[in-house]
Amino acid sequence: MNFLAHMVCSDNSPESMLGNFIADFVKGNVEGRFPSEVVAGIRNHRKADFFTDSHDIFAASRRLISRSRRRFAGVIIDVLYDHFLTTGWDRYCSIGLDAFVGRVYENLGSHEVSIPHPVPMVIEKMIREDWLRCYGTVEGIDGTFRRISRRLRRENTLGTAIEELEQNYDRLQNHFHCFFPQLTARFRTTHGDVVAPVAQR
Repeated sequence: MNFLAHMVCSDNSPESMLGNFIADFVKGNVEGRFPSEVVAGIRNHRKADFFTDSHDIFAASRRLISRSRRRFAGVIIDVLYDHFLTTGWDRYCSIGLDAFVGRVYENLGSHEVSIPHPVPMVIEKMIREDWLRCYGTVEGIDGTFRRISRRLRRENTLGTAIEELEQNYDRLQNHFHCFFPQLTARFRTTHGDVVAPVAQR
């Protein structure tokens, strides 16, 4: 799962969102290293990732990725699922996307918790470049893949991974809409305005 889906699966508090966000940047036992609600967010992120990575639908999506990018298949699908979450937002969330993203940016940008490098810079750049709303367009997803590609030290094919979306759009979209209700049922937030009751459509 990528940033937006993890924020939806948080409990909507600033500490939970922060924990869900920084989980990919911290390793090992986090007990006592952060406030308890941040630790709970980190654990929630890890459980959601395990659920996703071991799910048959996610595995089927990974198999659609071309051989030349297969080793990045998990990263690619994580990003593409955020695209489908954004474009299908009203199916799952009763609060509007703009309002929710604004809440995420406010919560992450105003925390007072000591967090590891390079998380503060990542948060600042994400807010400044509005990554979460960019997931809703093909151009935004293309830019996301190019940004990830530049971060990797070795030469890679992630910079052109938008081709995977173009070649498999309908199948991947169907995979997402079959998978995401199962994820939200497992990690449904306790507040009422973010994850709405999912109607089958």
